[in-house]
Amino acid sequence: MSHDIVDKFTTQLKNVLTRALCFVVETNRQVVKPEHLLWALATQKGCIASEVLRKVDLKLEPLRVLVASADAAVDGKDADGLHLSDTAKRMLEKAVLTANVYGHRYVGTEHLLSGILQINDSKLDAFFQKEQIDLKALREHVSIVLKGTSKFPDLAESIEDRPELAAAAPAPIKAEDANAEQKKTPALDYFGRDLTSTEQQERIDPLIGRAHEVERVMEVLCRRTKNNPLLLGEPGVGKTAIVEGLAKRIAHDDVPAVLRGRRVVAIDLSLLIAGTMYRGEFEARMKQVVEEARANPNIILFIDEVHTIVGAGSASGSLDAANLLKPALARGDIRCIGATTPAEYKKHIENDSALERRFQTIMVEEPSEAATAEILRGVAPGYEAFHGVTIAPAAIDAAVRLSARYVQDKRMPDKALDLLDEAAASARVREREGSDADARRVLQTRLQDTQERKRQAVVEERFLDAVALKEEEDRLSQTLRASTRSASPRKARVIDAEDVARIVSRVTNIPLEDILAEERRHLSTLETALGARVIGQDAAVRTAASAVRRAKAGIAHPRRPLSSLLFLGPSGVGKTELAKAIAEIVFHDAKALTRLDMSEYAEGFTVSKLVGAPAGYVGYREHAKLTDSVKARPYGVVLFDELEKAHRDVQNLLLQILEEGEIADATGRKISFRQSVVILTSNVGLERFERGGIGFSSSDEERKLALDGDIRRELEERFRPELLNRIDQTVLFQPLTRETLAQIAHKQLRELGERLSAQGITFSFDDAVAALVAEGANAKFGARDVRRRVETLVEGLIADTLLSRGPKRALRVGVRGGRLTLTSPRPGR
Repeated sequence: MSHDIVDKFTTQLKNVLTRALCFVVETNRQVVKPEHLLWALATQKGCIASEVLRKVDLKLEPLRVLVASADAAVDGKDADGLHLSDTAKRMLEKAVLTANVYGHRYVGTEHLLSGILQINDSKLDAFFQKEQIDLKALREHVSIVLKGTSKFPDLAESIEDRPELAAAAPAPIKAEDANAEQKKTPALDYFGRDLTSTEQQERIDPLIGRAHEVERVMEVLCRRTKNNPLLLGEPGVGKTAIVEGLAKRIAHDDVPAVLRGRRVVAIDLSLLIAGTMYRGEFEARMKQVVEEARANPNIILFIDEVHTIVGAGSASGSLDAANLLKPALARGDIRCIGATTPAEYKKHIENDSALERRFQTIMVEEPSEAATAEILRGVAPGYEAFHGVTIAPAAIDAAVRLSARYVQDKRMPDKALDLLDEAAASARVREREGSDADARRVLQTRLQDTQERKRQAVVEERFLDAVALKEEEDRLSQTLRASTRSASPRKARVIDAEDVARIVSRVTNIPLEDILAEERRHLSTLETALGARVIGQDAAVRTAASAVRRAKAGIAHPRRPLSSLLFLGPSGVGKTELAKAIAEIVFHDAKALTRLDMSEYAEGFTVSKLVGAPAGYVGYREHAKLTDSVKARPYGVVLFDELEKAHRDVQNLLLQILEEGEIADATGRKISFRQSVVILTSNVGLERFERGGIGFSSSDEERKLALDGDIRRELEERFRPELLNRIDQTVLFQPLTRETLAQIAHKQLRELGERLSAQGITFSFDDAVAALVAEGANAKFGARDVRRRVETLVEGLIADTLLSRGPKRALRVGVRGGRLTLTSPRPGR
């Protein structure tokens, strides 16, 4: 074959031929046969021929067996070296001639596949028959591809230079003859899916509700011009389902007379673009689709994600799909339904006013919880049949209720369906079949192995062995059928509310007992649990616990955070510690706390650190500390520590969080705070606390109330009223008394004992030790100074002793003469 013709081979075809040659060399053979060419076409990803073969359900494993048997049947080496067999050569020549017939200027994988189908080969014919490949449908698919490609004269000129090929080439097919053999809409059949066909109807779930939207779509379709409805809605609200529901109504003649007998064809835009290498090819395909839709008024096109037509298929000097569709859309020559999201519509279609005016927008709103429950009840049978389970009504109600409460970044009904689908899939994965199923699986494997050995024996002409293997095959088949008939039907697993709650727990990291409302007893003792962590702040603990309990009882506002608290008090009195305790006790995880030190956000530009930098600025799409953290863990505590140190612009962010329970990041995503407890801390009024003295006694109640009033007035002067008005509860922390400092010291010493116990050392101390530590602590610095004194006095003493005297099994700290002492008592004393 001349270099002029080989130069017309596409890269994909060259890759296919190289793949076939390499396979032959690797198997120590020298002849490339038709089986090798077919195998190379089927396994070459991204080529048109492989897509066509996939459409007729050609399986790779049987083809691999065919190729292996062809290689095994050849003994020794061919004297001619590596070469194509005569049949393979004729197939390749047919590919070139086919390209000439259709006027193409290249030879591609589709031409080679056509050549393989035109040349009779006994092995391939037997293979196609055995695998039940519909050769008529396969030839039709190939013909559609060949007819849908632009015609260029270059290849014909190359063939004319080869007299032996030119003489063998048939006359080009006339357009009218070709169309007579094909259906009326070959391009639409290949590049689209007929949603009204029986095959597609079996896969489509019933449409529940949405009667108004379907009526609006039908009204727009019946217009004389601009009869192109465009469904606008957020992802997951059911835009595609509305079109599928319309197709189902058309298929059942449940539509007005003007729409009866219509076909709704969903166009696969990616398939239209696939394989178009040269300028003009995409336009030709698109034009053919439009012409077929224009010539057949019963066709209604559907383009999902319709914004993708803007720019699709365009190259230098060529038109995109949108501009190719505009004339037909404007004149009403074709009917086209589009679907997209408001964001994509604004970004791509609104900018093209000529395209925008050709569509009539129909808003698709998110359905209510009641409507979503009806939708789930309507589609549940399809999920039950697919997963082999039974979905209880309680599971449907739980999927709707829990998705509405805990899944904030998706829309109904999609998020409720996701929970139901995943719960059924999870039950299916966990289910283990019995021993009978295992035995049937073993029989099936043995049967397949016997069939393979029988085929191999026939290929190698070991007919006696083949007869014996055939008898073994019959025996195994009979045993397998008997086992299948006697198998008792499997009892369907019932999906209940707990299965759905378990999926929500996995997706959102929310403890399962919280979702199942089994934490009420735990919340009833919340004050005790928090009081053990935060000492000396009983009033503050009661106030915070009451606010959290109201939120967890489910009576909090559904569009605001679970609770918003402002902690006021001097440094070291337990504000941050109480926030940590709420995270660990209420949300069962120390990692459920997102802590933001507001001293890092003293400048206005630092807002970008919280929600992300705007597009075009340094740091765009990089990590945003607030929004990314809450998106990853929406169920927890968000702590804004020392709020008064933050810039005013940073404080303004809190207004929307506290009022609406959500905020948009730099990319426009809505981040929900509705499952979070938002806590603000501040040192406002610190000077008044210090002037008020160290702690209060019971006789100082009036003085305490006066101080509280002064601090609240200063709070109103420091922060904007619209911020304070959005906070659910303001919690005042009192300065620590000497007795409280001693209790904190006692707690710190117990925690030290736990750390030493982990090293195998028993630790004990006298009560006087805690009193001595607290006595020297500065109440101005609160619990932090107590912690420092424990580290300096007690931990330092223990460390010196262990390093100088070696390991000890027991240690006891006491006080003698106003100084700490360390002894090592015998075990058991």
